Amino acid sequence: MRNTLTVLAAAFLIFSAATLHAQEDADPNAGISGEHDFNMYCASCHGEDARGNGPKAFSLTIKPPNLTTLTQRHGEFPRDRLARMIDGRDPVPGHGEREMPVWGVWFKAESAQDLGGAEGDEASVQRRVDNLIDYIGGLQVK
Repeated sequence: MRNTLTVLAAAFLIFSAATLHAQEDADPNAGISGEHDFNMYCASCHGEDARGNGPKAFSLTIKPPNLTTLTQRHGEFPRDRLARMIDGRDPVPGHGEREMPVWGVWFKAESAQDLGGAEGDEASVQRRVDNLIDYIGGLQVK
């Protein structure tokens, strides 16, 4: 009986790991969190605390905004506007030249690289932008 339970437990663990691995193969960006992308791509300008005080902020022409007060400044969390700013492939009227990188292009290129050079997956780009926005939404001061 004990050997049977051990075999069943081992089989379950192997099956679970194989399923997780298959899901990661289907979407290489599935495990990338908004917090990860923020720390990787945004914190250098916006700061680890998202208040606009990152180590690169001093060298920019326009100071990066404090992302923790977006809801206060706009009356509600500006999810759609933030999505356009982060993705960057859809120009935001009235913003002129931008110093902020176009992360949609970057995420698409990363997706293509992870897919062996195939066309980058728009769904994974959108998921990463959404995860990043969700993370920033969670940083809002009350």
